[in-house]
Amino acid sequence: MKSWKKAVIYSLALAASVLATGCATPVPMGLIYTKVTLPVTVGNSDLQYSKTGTAKCYSVLGIIANGDASINAACHNSGITKVSWVSYSVDNILGAYGVYTTTVYGD
Repeated sequence: MKSWKKAVIYSLALAASVLATGCATPVPMGLIYTKVTLPVTVGNSDLQYSKTGTAKCYSVLGIIANGDASINAACHNSGITKVSWVSYSVDNILGAYGVYTTTVYGD
């Protein structure tokens, strides 16, 4: 097989594998930009709240990630002791820079 045909076949295989890996993810991901907020859990049946707490983590190029976006960190940051519900948001640009935020609502 000629070298240019091999190059075309390998390029198509690589493109197909890259496109196939993002088909089904637990978080909706846009190819260029993602900004979504998703529910995580409900702590109790009372959906009233007086405090909101957030916790964030960051990712750069999918190589370096830092931060604590846990529910516990969000509760600690705002003094929440009784959780009403929790949501999770993702802001991601080209997979190069991402901010992942957990928001806790409670008292």
